[in-house]
Amino acid sequence: MAKVSAVEASGTECNCLGVFTKGCLSTRQMIEPTYSSISSGGVYFSLLQTGRGFNGGMVNSLLMKSTVVTPSSILAEEMENDISSEVITLRPFKESDADDFLGYAGDDQVTRFTRWNTFSCKEEALVYIKDFCIPHPYCRSICVNDRSIGFVFIRQESGDDKRRAELGYAIAAKYWGQGVTTRALKMAISDGLRSFPDLVRLQARADVENKASQRVLEKLGFLKEGVLRKYMYNKAILLACILNIFLNVSKSSLLLAVFMDSSRISLRPFKLSDVDDFLKWASDDRVTRYLRWNSITFREEALAYLEKVAIPHPWRRSICLDDRSIGYISIFPESNDDRCRANLGYALAAEYWGQGIATIASKMAVSSVFQDLPYLVRLQALVEVENRSSQRVLEKTGFVKEGLLRKYGYCKGEIRDMFVYSFLSTDLVL
Repeated sequence: MAKVSAVEASGTECNCLGVFTKGCLSTRQMIEPTYSSISSGGVYFSLLQTGRGFNGGMVNSLLMKSTVVTPSSILAEEMENDISSEVITLRPFKESDADDFLGYAGDDQVTRFTRWNTFSCKEEALVYIKDFCIPHPYCRSICVNDRSIGFVFIRQESGDDKRRAELGYAIAAKYWGQGVTTRALKMAISDGLRSFPDLVRLQARADVENKASQRVLEKLGFLKEGVLRKYMYNKAILLACILNIFLNVSKSSLLLAVFMDSSRISLRPFKLSDVDDFLKWASDDRVTRYLRWNSITFREEALAYLEKVAIPHPWRRSICLDDRSIGYISIFPESNDDRCRANLGYALAAEYWGQGIATIASKMAVSSVFQDLPYLVRLQALVEVENRSSQRVLEKTGFVKEGLLRKYGYCKGEIRDMFVYSFLSTDLVL
């Protein structure tokens, strides 16, 4: 199982975290950390907020994507060990957490990507909790049944930089791969935005090798901004970092995404009674920009489309929120000897962009279509190069980008370059 470990702060942030040298913590080291090594590579993720609110493709994690419990067809890893979201809580640390804290902070697997070394005794753990965790402006214990299994912190900068903050976290190895980290960070981000009203940018850095933490951040909606080469020291290695950013999502949308209950989202066949809901989004040029068909402007057109195209389609589903149609997803299988292959397409009402709904619907569809079409081996999707949002949806679902098809697709009078993505029946939904 891939490791979900801490994405710790570096540089000045390390003053806050404290450092461990040769397994011992001291107050002096917490105030004046020393760097004895250079680390190899890291990833940088961030969430931004403009005057209108946080920008981003979707808490969809933003970083701010904060909380989703999904059916088994979605984020299967989160349900792997049937950890119920009701038992996951965040709270301030207490001195009585020392034993539980040592349980994970004393594990080399957990501290592999942290700036501090593995704890070796309860006394060290207690000093760290008393001197760092408890007085920290925002350091929370991630708890299952009120027992500490990890931590998450948000550290706001000061002065002119107070609109920027750093996110860090770690979780006990026994809870890796169960979605606990993602849920806890969603709660922390939601709470942190309220705690720091001046915050504009929330960022996190991950070692390039720490793929699991990168996936967590991407699920939360962080956007990768770039690679910062030889950027930070960690355990005698100079690390590179990948930089990600969240754009074009208002704060209200972000918070909605944080609390979006995936049980409200469903896929079902279209009905004629969907006509009014269908027309709302099918008439929006933003929604149909990358579709083969033009915007539908009249109710009669919408009704005819449902009756003649959507309902008879071999596999087209309405994406529903509380059973109201807000988009569609379709899978069209090839015929004869090519029936092992099918094409995926989807669209979603603009008001629901950036909330992770398209990703959830995609995961639902992929999880069921190989059962519905047992002869299917390959599911593929073609995406315009400019359509970065759909590319992110596919990547978060588990599709693999195979290459660029130059001048491949004809849409609305233009021949366009397309990326081709694929998902095989043997692949796993992320």
